[in-house]
Amino acid sequence: MKKFIYATTLLLALATVKIHAQTFMDRVHFEFSAGTGIANKGIKPVDFSFRSQVEFVSIAYLFVTAEDNISLYKNEGVKTYYNGVSIGGGLGVKLLNSVKSIHALDIRAKALSSVGCPSWKRSSYDVSLAWYLKSYRFSPVVELGYRFVDSHTQGIDNCGNVFLSIGFRY
Repeated sequence: MKKFIYATTLLLALATVKIHAQTFMDRVHFEFSAGTGIANKGIKPVDFSFRSQVEFVSIAYLFVTAEDNISLYKNEGVKTYYNGVSIGGGLGVKLLNSVKSIHALDIRAKALSSVGCPSWKRSSYDVSLAWYLKSYRFSPVVELGYRFVDSHTQGIDNCGNVFLSIGFRY
């Protein structure tokens, strides 16, 4: 009975998805953004991000992202920072896809992990809302969300913060 319920739910969900005849390049988008978050535990994040996304159905897309993470803090009264690069990916779902408007609102979830030899080894997990203009090829993107940082460096605690990023989408 469980298999029947799962199959029925899947078929009903797929019936709501529209697939448009688009080329692959019409379904690929790129984003560049810069963001910052609210300081938590004395650390203020600043991130520069590049994202490439591919729509696999009309209401959802997968993306890969690379970020340069700079974390500002004070050490004995002297301003300093941690620096590192994180790579990861995630899933985006379009919330205003069927509305006849130039505005788009997506919900995104992503996971990142530091690579190389950063001064702060960490994994981070984000959930955010992203607004952009869907009718223009170049459009601004504003993203507001929450990030949890799981620290893998001894002496630095896990933390979370609200962040805002602004960028461009192509």
